[in-house]
Amino acid sequence: MAGPVSPSRQAACRDAARRVEPPAVISLRFAILMCLLATTHAEASPTVKRRDESYPVTGSSVQELRQMIDRNGPVNSEDGKQYDGITEWSLTWDYQLKRRGKVWIVVNRTVLLDIKVSTPRWTDFQNAPGMLRMQWRIYRANLLRHEEGHVKIALRAAHAIDKYLGVCGASSSLDKLKSDIQKNTRTLLKQYRKMDRSYDQRTRHGAMQGANLAKGPGG
Repeated sequence: MAGPVSPSRQAACRDAARRVEPPAVISLRFAILMCLLATTHAEASPTVKRRDESYPVTGSSVQELRQMIDRNGPVNSEDGKQYDGITEWSLTWDYQLKRRGKVWIVVNRTVLLDIKVSTPRWTDFQNAPGMLRMQWRIYRANLLRHEEGHVKIALRAAHAIDKYLGVCGASSSLDKLKSDIQKNTRTLLKQYRKMDRSYDQRTRHGAMQGANLAKGPGG
């Protein structure tokens, strides 16, 4: 049989009991912590706005269609040259910073991607010979496939910047955090712009992918 508990031991037990927090308190603190983490690194997706436009061409032969495409085709704003099809995209982003304790963090972010795809539309397609229509279908399908390659690069750029803003960390200096975000997001954008140009160089603006309607070498 156990002997009587000394007053000093009773006091120690009471102190230990006070130090042990009830499960409800622990659960509440854990929930608050998870909410803070969710706010800091909340999942977000870029907003994508896409426009598919076409310019009209007419003709009853490959040569006539080629002439119309060369006459009406869109102009690339970067090099001033005319192409059969063009995918233009612009990327903008915004974010909010908030102080948490001793550091600043990104609590909200938005990334907006605008895409415009321009390709030729043969208006008198139904009146053309079957062989010419087949040639056009192949050409147009390959051109669209090439332009979708540009779209994919633009989407990758948007997701890369969105992901960076979500995990860019924290800083005790507000100015430094702003500077780091500006520098790193611009670097990311430049990388994907370079990738976009390299894609055109590698595919010769789609010619190597079959988007070549009666063009000569290097066209």
